[in-house]
Amino acid sequence: MKKFYFPFLLLMTLFFMTMSCQKKKDSPRQPVSQISFSSASLRINIQNEPESLDPRKVRALNDTNLIKMFMEGLVRIDQLGKTSYALAKNVMISKDGKTYRFELREAYWSDGTPVTSQDFAYAWKKSLSPEFNSPNAHMLYVIKNAKSIKEGKLPLSLLGVATPDKQTVVVELCHPVPYFLELTEHPIFFPVHEKFDRKHSNWAQNCETYVSNGPFLMSEWKHHNRIEAKRNPNYWDSKNVRLPSLEMCMVSGETGFKMFEINQLDWDGSPFSAIPSDAIATLKENGTLNSSPTLGTAWIRINTERFPFNIQKIRRAFGLAIDRQAIIDHVSQGGQIVATGIVPKTMGLQIAPYFQDGNQEEALFLFEEALKENNLVKEDLPEIVLTYSVQELRHSIAQVIQDKWSNVFGVTVQLEPIESKVFFSRISKQDYTLSLGSWFADFNDPVNFLEVFKSKSNGTNNTNWENVTYAKWIEDSYLCQNPDKRLQYLRESEKLLMEAMPVIPLYYYTFLFVKDDKLKNVVLTEMGNVDFKWAHIDKEK
Repeated sequence: MKKFYFPFLLLMTLFFMTMSCQKKKDSPRQPVSQISFSSASLRINIQNEPESLDPRKVRALNDTNLIKMFMEGLVRIDQLGKTSYALAKNVMISKDGKTYRFELREAYWSDGTPVTSQDFAYAWKKSLSPEFNSPNAHMLYVIKNAKSIKEGKLPLSLLGVATPDKQTVVVELCHPVPYFLELTEHPIFFPVHEKFDRKHSNWAQNCETYVSNGPFLMSEWKHHNRIEAKRNPNYWDSKNVRLPSLEMCMVSGETGFKMFEINQLDWDGSPFSAIPSDAIATLKENGTLNSSPTLGTAWIRINTERFPFNIQKIRRAFGLAIDRQAIIDHVSQGGQIVATGIVPKTMGLQIAPYFQDGNQEEALFLFEEALKENNLVKEDLPEIVLTYSVQELRHSIAQVIQDKWSNVFGVTVQLEPIESKVFFSRISKQDYTLSLGSWFADFNDPVNFLEVFKSKSNGTNNTNWENVTYAKWIEDSYLCQNPDKRLQYLRESEKLLMEAMPVIPLYYYTFLFVKDDKLKNVVLTEMGNVDFKWAHIDKEK
């Protein structure tokens, strides 16, 4: 692996800045089986303090990846990128495709108690309780009566889930869902230790109370500083977990990259952080930049109840004015693709662009027309605030957008970078006007992007936008058994969404990262998940 040269002073500065992320030399780790483990921890930068490590409350991609280190559900994406059984030992599917009977394997929580079918049923019912805040609860709506239960129209006892014994979970769906097994890989479908959760409602906030069942056990959590984990000897598939430990520090993307260059990290970049833009060209030349396509879209969320973005033509004008190709060429520089819809093109939904990138002439026309139709002049508009979580790449993108909007419309645009946890809290409360964000597929189907906006009550929508026709088309796509007709429903839905534009798509993601050459068998999926379950450090390299 080729290295960059850093002056001695910078090296010493980084040493003192990052001591908390280095390995402890006074606590040697011993192998727990006959497999030849690496003697060193895997060291990564997760950049931000997790918003939540409760599988029912997670919403950020980083947090989802962390949870999958510690927790496991019915299935897991394997080393070939396929959905494979995890806690499910077997599954029987009814002929009509509406009933799934899962047989669980013997597995244990980190406190030594068995994982049972009731732990699954309890977690799902808790997420669907009307008073419980679960941003991804809508993903459970494929289960019979789930939506009506979340809306308070039916009791939890009518949920289409049964536990005839401790090792069996029976799920009855509203309608056939061809991607249901893949869907259960999302944390919202994970079990939660029922007895522990009833006693300790905030168990997921600290290392001392974190009860898990996955490949790794949390051993230390110093908030806003680092998380450490060790191999879980009681994990059902522990024989295939080869890393003895993980060390995850929380530093800026710039600092993390510098740490990687002086061998203090083994992996840096996507999906946990962003490689500094000014380093990408050199990394490409040196052949050390890794890239991986992913089903993700960068976009700007719009609070459609905030003036002036309660006006559809204003929203569309701001969307059309952005020069996405310039952002890709000069800022992100990762071979991303211009997004003229919210569903990645590789999913085969978009036949033609829904709008022309960087169409400043039409953007200005719509802007002026919107002002005239609403008896407004430009001076009536408030200062436009664009909010985003602190990150060098996002800040650079925000600056380009700020400059474009100011030049095209002559408006004042204020940039508001805030800490990640505060950012997600404000978005969930719709306490913003415009915000940089993204969406990564939870499963490989276009509906996963589109159903987010089916209802403004969806915990991951947060735009205050909904449309009766749009919602009906999404519902029709659920029930449609004709693949071509189903795609047409989804195409019409995306077209309507892009006309209304409660979100402004920017580009389709490509993950960029660097890693130590000795690190092997890391699984990086199209959904943006990174899995270190099978990873190991090749000492012979």
